[in-house]
Amino acid sequence: MVWLWTHLVTWIVIAVMILLALFTDKHTKVYEMITRVGYLVIIATGIKLAIRAWSVEPTLLIVKIIVALIFIALVEIAFARKSQKNLNRPLIWAVIVFCIVVALLGFALAGWYPFA
Repeated sequence: MVWLWTHLVTWIVIAVMILLALFTDKHTKVYEMITRVGYLVIIATGIKLAIRAWSVEPTLLIVKIIVALIFIALVEIAFARKSQKNLNRPLIWAVIVFCIVVALLGFALAGWYPFA
């Protein structure tokens, strides 16, 4: 249970940090670094949770892992484009959509806990 809550809270913190990094001009590097440390926590807790979820829903778990890695890659591309002053709306929308999809897949893997 602790792993699940740590994973969930870290995802929320990461989502807020990504929004702050992409939409503000102050402390952008700090927000990016907090996001990157959050990746480490997410990956560590995700591995622990994946071990349990593998026996229940292996296909959905693999899809979630792939989508989560694509999400992280898109965030890093967005950070790089922002530093080059070349950030565009389709990339921002892709980051938002992938964040929502990863969240929905995660909740589905957790049996919609804490919502159900």
